[in-house]
Amino acid sequence: MLDNDDVAMIEIESGDIMQMRDESFSELLDEINSKARQTRMSAAFFWTALAISGMSGLATGGPGLFLCVAALPAAGIGKWLDSYRRTSVLYYDLEGDAETAYRRLVEGFDGLIECAAKWHIEAGGAVQSLTAWKRNAGASHLVNRKVTTLTYNLPAVIKSNVTPPALHVGKQIMFFMPDIVLMQDGSRVGAVNYADLNVRWQDSRFIETERVPRDAKIVGHTWKHPNKRGGPDRRFRDNRQIPICLYEAMHLTSNNGVHELVEFSRTGVVAAFVDGCRKLAALPRQRTVALPSAPTNDAVDVAPVATNARKRSPLKVAILAVLGVLVGIPVLAVVFGSDRKKADTGLPPTLSVEISNTISGTEKGVTPTEEIAPDPARQVATVAAANVVQSEPVTKEEAEQATIRYTKTAVNLRDGPGTTFAVITVVPEGIGISVMEVKGAWSRVRVNENTAGWMANSTIAEH
Repeated sequence: MLDNDDVAMIEIESGDIMQMRDESFSELLDEINSKARQTRMSAAFFWTALAISGMSGLATGGPGLFLCVAALPAAGIGKWLDSYRRTSVLYYDLEGDAETAYRRLVEGFDGLIECAAKWHIEAGGAVQSLTAWKRNAGASHLVNRKVTTLTYNLPAVIKSNVTPPALHVGKQIMFFMPDIVLMQDGSRVGAVNYADLNVRWQDSRFIETERVPRDAKIVGHTWKHPNKRGGPDRRFRDNRQIPICLYEAMHLTSNNGVHELVEFSRTGVVAAFVDGCRKLAALPRQRTVALPSAPTNDAVDVAPVATNARKRSPLKVAILAVLGVLVGIPVLAVVFGSDRKKADTGLPPTLSVEISNTISGTEKGVTPTEEIAPDPARQVATVAAANVVQSEPVTKEEAEQATIRYTKTAVNLRDGPGTTFAVITVVPEGIGISVMEVKGAWSRVRVNENTAGWMANSTIAEH
């Protein structure tokens, strides 16, 4: 590790991202930054769900903490909402020279990725004094470097049919799109045209005090503490030899603020990438990217509709969905966690046999005075023992005038002439009953001394 206490280090860092603009990309850049500034609903829903579960846990003494599981679906809903609410779409149709140039850039970037070691140079300074020169193994310049990442990725707020090379340079990331270089710093995005991007590269002799990369070329050695002639300074007991490696440095600059220095452990790999950048810069200054437009349809005359259709906001839909999840889970927990009680009526199943066909007066020997239409929606009734209605007692005169009939099938005995009246009980098939009164399609009958009620005429037979 070299000592830079006596060396004035100068930061190598790009300027303000928002100052990096390109005329052909300005409108879309404004849209990207506008959407990037919007609140991430995935994070908002996730932390809201956790907060609600925490408060529920404090209120209930612990069981409410199980609501934490709602944070995951809440975050998923928020992510789905962000996928179109905070996203701009770039569509590329590359062909001809544009396709060739971009393929060249990608191939060159692949060569950079294959290097065993890649560094971003954050600061550098020249060694001015002899003392600093001896203390730093005879180096003429010192640098602060960190391992960097080269990958293929898109900014979180952009969707595209092309996944561009992404070069991490400290806090910023450079995305090499087919028509523009996007520079991202947190949630802010800038743009640099290839024609405005200057890329220089050169070999660099580096005194490697750390582990030598496997693909690095060692071109010499020096002493940790050299003397004026370049030999070892005998005054230092720990004075070992240090390898000198040949690396390749790439310096990216632009007039609107780009200033980055990257170093690679292998030489001869930057030229192909720079060639791709220059080919893209030589293309005509026109947009090769466009947002997909909605398909156009033939004009059709449509009659105006009197009612106004209400459009639901996607944000409202997502919020309602999250609230449904948060409220639904505790409700389900209460429902399924409570003791279930099953009612046993002890009665045979209710049958839908009350088809109230009107019976003529000649068949019954009486003239019907009222017809009550059947109610199909209430032909099936659930009978509970607690809800049985006892009919009024049968007088002696009514019993003497009654006509004996029989039930054709199991039938509901009701408290009045119609399906809207309560069910008293279910009379089994073939039971003898006494018909005391006929009203339309219904007859008042007595089943036994204590039970009387009404049943449909269609369920009564003479034998």
